Amino acid sequence: MTGNRRLFVTLDNSIQSEVRTGDDNKLFVEGKGDILVQTRKGEKKISDVFYVPNLKHNLLSVGQLNQKGYVLTFSFDTCTIKDKHDFLIAKVKVTPNKMYPMKMICSLNGCLKTSIENHSRLWHCRFGHLSSKTLSYMSKKNIVDGLPHIEVQDKICEACVAGKQSRAPFSVGKSWRALKPLELIHSDLCGPMHTTSIGGNCYFLTFIDDYSRKVWVYFLKEKSQVFENLKIFKALMEKESGHFIKMLRSDRGGEYVSHEMQNYLKENGIRHQLTTRYTPQQNGIAERLNRTIMGLARSMLKERQVPNLLCAEAVSCAVYLLNRVTSKSTPSQTPFEIWSGHKPVVDHLRVFGSISYVHVPDQKRRKLDEKSEKCVFVGYSERSKAYKLYNPTTKKVVVSRDVRFEESLSWDWLENGNKEDVTVGRNSEKIIDDVE
Repeated sequence: MTGNRRLFVTLDNSIQSEVRTGDDNKLFVEGKGDILVQTRKGEKKISDVFYVPNLKHNLLSVGQLNQKGYVLTFSFDTCTIKDKHDFLIAKVKVTPNKMYPMKMICSLNGCLKTSIENHSRLWHCRFGHLSSKTLSYMSKKNIVDGLPHIEVQDKICEACVAGKQSRAPFSVGKSWRALKPLELIHSDLCGPMHTTSIGGNCYFLTFIDDYSRKVWVYFLKEKSQVFENLKIFKALMEKESGHFIKMLRSDRGGEYVSHEMQNYLKENGIRHQLTTRYTPQQNGIAERLNRTIMGLARSMLKERQVPNLLCAEAVSCAVYLLNRVTSKSTPSQTPFEIWSGHKPVVDHLRVFGSISYVHVPDQKRRKLDEKSEKCVFVGYSERSKAYKLYNPTTKKVVVSRDVRFEESLSWDWLENGNKEDVTVGRNSEKIIDDVE
């Protein structure tokens, strides 16, 4: 321990503790570091030295010297210190007050070493400005070797602010929630996509009922079709539920703020909530839903190596499935049950992209023609209460309820004359179609 700050070549001020002397007095430690001393073998480093500002004398611990491999021998009036190779380090004579003062020359040339006031900050920089909380956790759990104890830093790091500062989080769980169906509808338009779909569509439009969280999806060729599909959605859902749409929440896209749209909403007594500029978080439910839908669609396509050309069918299938599962917003019931009043049946679900054999009606075949058509399962038709199947050979979609599935098998797209489909699909992540 030393009270002379100038002796340190490195000092970590984050180490704060206290020690007690033999007469039970407290000494407050305000850092720990290294000191260099001159010996006949050159400069040697004394590590783990406490900085105690109020200390009048420098103290060298006998116990720590023993722990580091030094041998101390006390005779009648002399203390002899040797290293582990039996090399003599020092001989110290005892004084009348029973002390062993050892004179050492300390190196004060601090410019030879980098002065480090806080090794937690140093490791924060070494890790590319990683969060100090993460580093502290890694240190405590000993996840990596060589990382010292790291304290969570309260000081602002200017480099982190300049490089990583984000907007303040939006409140979660405090927003108003609808108490009846259609009281609040969330809507968002996704697109345009890089490549159009089988039916020539490059957008998909979603409507979410805030009360039940049920989702409806429409596929569009142009943005201008949003208004047309809103009217279709309004007429169908209001008759089906017996309730009226009271509020619509969307972003400020041109398709939502046109004079035609605004006049229609006013005439029908629908309040329109719009997000502020560059703030998609205010329409978070619709934005997150689109991300969830596309995540499911991509996963289903990759599972059976289905070309992206059929992404629209995957999107439609994802919406069908999301309406039949619980979420944090509806933990005890599915959106389908909240909306319709009865539990959904799921024993008809099949693996997207699996091989299917569709029965060919008698009216569409001759006596010796095959009675089955090999297809790929691509979703469900709610309007027909049947399956949607894609024939890669004829490139047509079939809707049928007379289907047999081989869920462990998938279509070999490259070996069945569909290289062109696969190539088109690879040029786009999102391709939308309305097969119905």
